[in-house]
Amino acid sequence: MLLLAGEASSVSGRTWSRPVETLRSYLRLDTSNPPGNELRGALLLKGLIEREGIAVELFEPEPGRANLYARLRGRGGEPGLVLHHHIDVVPASPQGWKRPPFAGAVYNDLQLYGRGVLDTKGLGIAQLEAFLALKRSGRPLVRDVVYLATADEETGGRLGLAAVLEKRPGWLAGVGEAFGEGGDVETIVDKVRWFGIEVQQKGALWLRLEAGGAGGHSASADMVGPAARVARAASRLAVMARPVRVEPVLERQLTALARVRPPALAAALRRVATDAKRDPAGLAASLTPWQQLLVRDTVSVTRLGADSELVNVHPTRAWAEVDVRLLPSTSPEEFLREVAKAIDDPAVRIATLLHAKGESASPESGLYTAARRVLEERFPGVVVAPVLGPGLSENRVFRAHGIRAYGLFPFRLNYYDAAGIHSTNERMRIDWFEEGVETVKRIVVGAATESATTPAPQKPMR
Repeated sequence: MLLLAGEASSVSGRTWSRPVETLRSYLRLDTSNPPGNELRGALLLKGLIEREGIAVELFEPEPGRANLYARLRGRGGEPGLVLHHHIDVVPASPQGWKRPPFAGAVYNDLQLYGRGVLDTKGLGIAQLEAFLALKRSGRPLVRDVVYLATADEETGGRLGLAAVLEKRPGWLAGVGEAFGEGGDVETIVDKVRWFGIEVQQKGALWLRLEAGGAGGHSASADMVGPAARVARAASRLAVMARPVRVEPVLERQLTALARVRPPALAAALRRVATDAKRDPAGLAASLTPWQQLLVRDTVSVTRLGADSELVNVHPTRAWAEVDVRLLPSTSPEEFLREVAKAIDDPAVRIATLLHAKGESASPESGLYTAARRVLEERFPGVVVAPVLGPGLSENRVFRAHGIRAYGLFPFRLNYYDAAGIHSTNERMRIDWFEEGVETVKRIVVGAATESATTPAPQKPMR
C-alpha cells in the first residue's frame, strides 16, 4: 500500500504532520462566499502541485473567482476519475467561536478549528495528498486522475463547476467518475459504525416572490400592498402539505442502517416502504428529523425584505426567498404549478433563482465498490451503504453530465462536531483527519491503479 513520506513541522512546540499544516494554511485563507476570493486558496494549491512537477491551470470567470485543474495521465484503460472539492466557504463571524474561524487554530492539542475544515477544505487536502502520492509513486495508472477545486459552490456554483463545464470542458474530457463531498458517517464515542456514500441527492428550487405597489403611510391599513401580499404568499408555501414517498435509494439506505440499530427500530426501518403506503403520517413521525427530510419535499422560507426600512411606511416593493428541496421523483415543473396554485395571487411574481433537478442515482459499482472495500478493511464491522443526500452539492452537476458521482465524508466525526457545518465552531479532531487522509489515499490509489471495469460516460460532455 502506498504511503506518503512523513514530513512534519513544529508549531508552538508541538509537531504536526504535513497534511495538517497544509490544511491549517488553507483554513487561514478567508474564502467566504460572498464575496468568494477563491483565488487565494487556488494559489496555495497551485504552488503545492507545481512543486511536484505537475502542470496546473487556473480559470477565473470573474476576477478573483478562481477554479483550479491538474491532471495525471493514465493508460486510458478506464474512464478518468475527478477528485473534486470547493474552495469557497460560508461566511463566519468570530462571535461564538472558541477559536477564530480563519486562524487554523488547534484547541486542546486535539481539535483543529476553522471555517471549511469539514466543508470542504479538509476533504480537498486529503484528496491533494492522494493526488500527489500517485505522482510520487511512479506507478502506472489505468485512468487519468483529475484534481479539481472550484469556486462558488455555496451560492449555487455559477462561477464554479458550471463555468468550468461551459468554458473549460476539456478539463473533464474523458472523466467517468467523480469523488466529491457528501455522504454521512456515524461515530459512537470513538467507534465508527456507519458510512453512507451519497449516490443521489434531492433536487432544489430557489424561488423569489416579489410584489409591487403604490406604498404610503402605514396608518392606513393596506391588505393588498406588497408586504401583505408577499407575507401571505410565503406563509402559504411554508405550510404546503407534501406527500410521503420512499425513493429506492432511501429504502436501501434505511434497510442497511437497521443493521446498527436496536431490534425494534431496526424492524421499523426494514418495513419503511410498506409503512409509507399503509400509514405515511405514522412513518414520518417515527423517523428522525434528518430522515424526515428524505421522505418528502421540503419548503423553507429563508429571507424576507422590502424597499423601505421604516416601520410606519408601506413599501413599494417587497420580496421573499424560498429554498425548496425536492425528492428525485418530484417534477420541478409540476411543483412550480402547485406553488402558483397555493399562492393564488397573480400580483405575486415567482422567479426561479436556482433550478437543480434531482438526477438518477449513480450505480453501486466502480468507485463505490472501491470505497466500500477500503472502508470495510480500515473499520472492521462498519456498515457501508448508498444514501440519498438532502443537501445540495455539485455531485448533481456531474450526474447531469453523465459522470457517476459519489459523495463520501472519509473522516470519523461525532454528532457534536458535525453541528459545526455552516455554524459556529466548525472543527475536526486532528487524528481523525490524518486517519481520513490515509483512507482517501487508499481509495484513490486503488481506483487509479486497478481495473474497475467502469463504463464510459453515459453521454457526451456539454
